[in-house]
Amino acid sequence: MDNQYSREYQAYLTYALQRYLIEHCNYTEKDAEIKVMQDFEEVEQEAREAGFL
Repeated sequence: MDNQYSREYQAYLTYALQRYLIEHCNYTEKDAEIKVMQDFEEVEQEAREAGFL
């Protein structure tokens, strides 16, 4: 059960970070997807500092 929750949370967070890049940094959907895959922690920190998360 906890593992399922973890996967769902990770999927939600990944989607939220992609939306952050698209809406606030003018990334395309594909570019946002790639950026999050490559630099997940960096994007997460940037989104938190911007108050998005």
